[in-house]
Amino acid sequence: MGVFRRVVKGRRCWVIDRRFRSAEGAVERYRRAAQVQTKAAAEAEERRIIDYWVAHGTVKPLVDSTPSKGNGPTVIRTPQSRAYTWDDAVEHFRAVVLPRRKPSTRKGYNALLDGPHCNVWSGKRLASITCTAIDAWAANLAEVRVAPSTERNHHIVVRSVLRSVGPDEDGNPGVMLDVLPKFPRLPTVGRTVVAATHSDDVALLLSEQDDARRQPRRAAQRRAARLAFALAAYSGLRSSEIRALRRRDVDLRRRKITVRMARCNGEESPPKSGHQREIDITDALLALLQRRCQGLKPAEYVAPKTDGTPWGDSGLRQALRRACNRLEIEGSRYHALRHYFATALFGFGTDARTVQMLLGHASLDVTMRYADHVDQRGKTAVAGFSKKSG
Repeated sequence: MGVFRRVVKGRRCWVIDRRFRSAEGAVERYRRAAQVQTKAAAEAEERRIIDYWVAHGTVKPLVDSTPSKGNGPTVIRTPQSRAYTWDDAVEHFRAVVLPRRKPSTRKGYNALLDGPHCNVWSGKRLASITCTAIDAWAANLAEVRVAPSTERNHHIVVRSVLRSVGPDEDGNPGVMLDVLPKFPRLPTVGRTVVAATHSDDVALLLSEQDDARRQPRRAAQRRAARLAFALAAYSGLRSSEIRALRRRDVDLRRRKITVRMARCNGEESPPKSGHQREIDITDALLALLQRRCQGLKPAEYVAPKTDGTPWGDSGLRQALRRACNRLEIEGSRYHALRHYFATALFGFGTDARTVQMLLGHASLDVTMRYADHVDQRGKTAVAGFSKKSG
């Protein structure tokens, strides 16, 4: 007796099956499918049932006296909002909701859930997480000067967890919450300034020379990183897309790169936009790819580490930081190489829709940030020209 996996109506689920002896000596049986279908949640529900029996000497208030059509009693589904805690809701969210999300999304949610700000809710009853409590929590985020975008992400995480255990769109009671709290408005986040790597710095990064005779291993590592830098700067690939790029995705004859997959947290999934896209191979990138792809098998990675395995999630960022320190380049981030590609496209007069397609943006608003950056650079250049010619 306890918590088991059973087949109920053709579906395997977690079932709580326990016998109790009442204060009068009668044997009572509690048998039902767990309200939340994870092992941890089912075991937590079993502990609450045991606590109820210890306090009251019976489990009859939890069981309907009307015989069920099958074996065992029919159990009344009573609201459990006061019994469940934030930790129960997080366990359900991670087991039921997150597996359906992309690896990068799962990584982001888990990082915030494990962080200090969401851990404030640990151990608290779901019924106590009200709009007032969330407002007080948000005020603390502002007090410790959390960045607006990060604050917004924390709010989204809290909403997502509570909605996963709350009532559905048809108003049916949730698995843990029967009524959701009234959520405060999401914090507004202004547009971020696009900081693209300067063309001189890109040229410096990609032309760095190494002493292959004295330090062959280090020189090979730097060459591998430079190929990844070139893919970001000359084709606009995200670091996750570079990590997943294979030989079969590079068509040297047609001079096309097909972005099919992205690699994050050791897993491969479709790119951020959810769609594949093709990018023309530039002259500067063609020679690098021809040397690298020679003799590669279709499934082999194009820009891996020296041992042929993909870079880790932070590996390319660290490699870029080391290169910038060596070359005394300030303020360059890996994503800034992708920004360089985007702003260069606008600088050549490419229309916004084409840039959106090449970058794989789901929203045109995101793409237009790069156009605004180019417009501002143009105004600055014209203003400088006016002063000299005036």
